[in-house]
Amino acid sequence: MLELYANQTLTWAHVTGNNEYDEPTRTEATIKGRKEPVNKLVRNAQGVEVVVSTRVFTESAIAVNDTIDGAIVISSALMPSLDGVTQFREVYLQ
Repeated sequence: MLELYANQTLTWAHVTGNNEYDEPTRTEATIKGRKEPVNKLVRNAQGVEVVVSTRVFTESAIAVNDTIDGAIVISSALMPSLDGVTQFREVYLQ
């Protein structure tokens, strides 16, 4: 069902490792998804509450600390259907 609404092309840069300065290295890919503005209080990976400004729905395997269109992923959650199969991911960006 998400494929009907995932009509935007997004640039996803997923973390592939760290360089010699311990900074994350990323590989870019183009994905389909739906990006929406939202103001919401979300807990990040450290458990701290942060205000996010964007929500993305996609079928791609987005993880925390990846970037979408240059914004860092704060939270990524699987959204299953009623039969338990993963339908899509709901991702929050800062």
